[in-house]
Parts: sequence; C-alpha cells; structure tokens
Amino acid sequence: MPDLIEVSYNGTTQSIGSVEELGLALDRFGLEAQFHLLLLAEDGSSLGMLRNSPNAWLMYLRSGDDRGLVSRGDPSDRGTIPYRIDNGQIDEYPRSWCIEVEQCYKSGCVFLCQYGAEPGFIPWQEP
Repeated sequence: MPDLIEVSYNGTTQSIGSVEELGLALDRFGLEAQFHLLLLAEDGSSLGMLRNSPNAWLMYLRSGDDRGLVSRGDPSDRGTIPYRIDNGQIDEYPRSWCIEVEQCYKSGCVFLCQYGAEPGFIPWQEP
C-alpha cells in the first residue's frame, strides 16, 4: 500500500492513504471549475495542480528546495491563463503548460502509488 500523503485543496489539508480515497477526493474537487491542489509525499516531494475550467497544469518538486518541473502541453499555445492559488491570489501561467485535466488526476494517482515519484507519462520541462 502507498505511503500516506497530505492533500491540500484550496488551502484545506487532509490525509489520504489509498488510490480509492484520492479518487473520491478528486471527484469532489472536480465539481469546482477552478482550484489549487497540492499532494505532499512523506519523502518531501510534491505534485501541484492548478485548474481553471478546462485548463490545468502540473508542477512536480522532488524536495522543498527543488526548482521543479512543469507539465509541457502544446508549445504553440500562446498567451497565459489566470489561476487562483490557495491564498486567493490570481497568477497567470503559460497556456503551453496546460495538459488535459484527466491527465492531471491520473498523475495524482501515480504520484501516490509510486511513493512520491515523478509521473513518468507526463512530458515535463523546466519552468
């Protein structure tokens, strides 16, 4: 069974210990068109997701002081998209970082099952 992870959804934290629990939580979170999700593994790695309607992207950090990686979507997508982070602040990020929302959810399950490892099926890039 995977290690316990902490899940922060729009600033509210809960512990999750199974893929089933994470799946149920993602079903609830998915009812909102805009959110900030952060999965924190016991080893210090984290997987963050920002969503604004059909637009979503991921950031993977190996540790707290890591610069991290971001998902790589279509490099020809120009412009930015506004996202609300968990403290209410609105930040804009490149449209080219966006991937499908379902890929983001699947990444969370892989992150949990692989004890905080980087989801290998996502194309990553340095921010």
